[in-house]
Amino acid sequence: MSESQQNPAPPAGPEDRGFVGRSREMDLLRAALAEAKDGRGQVALLSGEPGIGKTRTAQELARYAETQGFRLLWGWCYDGEGAPPYWPWAGLFRTYVQQTEPDLLRGQIGPGIADIAGLVPEVGDKLGDVPEPTHLDPEQSRFRLFEAVSSFLKRAAADEPLLLVLDDIHWADEPSLLLLRFIARQIDDSRLMIVLTSREAEAAGNPTVIETLAQLSRLPAFRRHILGGLEIDDVRLFFRSEAGQDADADLAQSLLAHTEGNPFFLGEVIRLLASQGRHGQGELGLPQGVREVIGQRLRRLSDRCIQALTTASVVGRDFDFRMLGTVLEDFSEIDLLELLDEALEARLVEDTPGRSDRYQFTHALVQQTLSESLSASRKVRLHARIGEVLETLYGNRPENHAAELAHHFSQAAPVLGIEKLVHYALMAAHRRPGHCGQRGILSGHRTVEGHDHPGRRERLSTGDRRVPIQPPEDSGRPGHRRARRAVRGRGHGLGDAQARRNG
Repeated sequence: MSESQQNPAPPAGPEDRGFVGRSREMDLLRAALAEAKDGRGQVALLSGEPGIGKTRTAQELARYAETQGFRLLWGWCYDGEGAPPYWPWAGLFRTYVQQTEPDLLRGQIGPGIADIAGLVPEVGDKLGDVPEPTHLDPEQSRFRLFEAVSSFLKRAAADEPLLLVLDDIHWADEPSLLLLRFIARQIDDSRLMIVLTSREAEAAGNPTVIETLAQLSRLPAFRRHILGGLEIDDVRLFFRSEAGQDADADLAQSLLAHTEGNPFFLGEVIRLLASQGRHGQGELGLPQGVREVIGQRLRRLSDRCIQALTTASVVGRDFDFRMLGTVLEDFSEIDLLELLDEALEARLVEDTPGRSDRYQFTHALVQQTLSESLSASRKVRLHARIGEVLETLYGNRPENHAAELAHHFSQAAPVLGIEKLVHYALMAAHRRPGHCGQRGILSGHRTVEGHDHPGRRERLSTGDRRVPIQPPEDSGRPGHRRARRAVRGRGHGLGDAQARRNG
């Protein structure tokens, strides 16, 4: 690793980008910082999904802490092979050693200098004449190192309060986590605050991290802060910070629905809109940066788990276990349960509260990423298969699910034709007269752009109502265009017949 990597500093965001939201969390963190300054050590965990703002929140606290006289030390954990034991701690102490006068440093390190120098060789360069450590068995040697590090920190914090940030502890090596447990128990009467950041999904898959957090949670000075998405007002502020202009109410709501308030996703979508010269008209799209982040999480799954989730993504944001098992004929029930457990552990799907055997993707963009990984041909056929399975599951009373069925059969029209599409579209329209806000085929009078007549809304006439027809995905293909022309012809015929019956 390079010299710059060996001396980590807190990542710096653009100076002109304001910090948005998190007022409740920041109030609690500032209060904890005040406790630490008064000699009551604190430990705080910031957890959440990737991109939710854990590191950014820690940065904001660090800036505030420096105005309160704290000295900031930042260590980060390495996601990869080859990092030595205690890597985040070594980087953190290396920064301190480099910035501290030799005489002061010698007094703060005290009798543990040999052990500290083994962890941070720069101690020898700075102070010289470092004695060799006494050779002990591994367990005794580790305890002596932990005691030396803890004493060093407490003496340093007595001279000036310290804020330690350990970033991405879900990637921490086991020795680093054991040292964290030891230090956290020793700082009750110290002017020291430790802030940890962690991704929930990755932490859940690491037994040592799970045990570390379980032990920390039993400490009186420990607080866990789970960061969620930004609220609508914060989304507006975020947009102004990124785009330099205000978002209208519709755009702000679309951004919130599309990204669920994830700041990283928000930033990527806003930059995509800016690069296209748009301000939210039409589909918001899926930026490459978002694809990469979600793709990184998906690559940790088994191939069969990805296959199951990709199929589920065509169903929608939420899906039923029995239906998915029927669509995936080659998967046994036990296999599918294990694969969904794998996805649950990775926090890519979650149980639907109050609905047994029903799941939902934890984020709409996870579903979208998986769905868009399919070829148009494969997706059309999956919609056909899903529609047919749902027909069977809903039996002879499909009325309550007509819009859902119409959605899948509209996407499957190039391979199944339009009979079922028309049947369920009309059923949905008669089921809820005048209501066009249903999902799928009845969703929001969606405008068909770029085919035949840009901007024209396509509908099936149903007497005094017109049901909007959502175009199949990738509807520019010849098969899709033929299906759409047939839908238009059939729709007008049905409308005329209905009008004649109504007299």
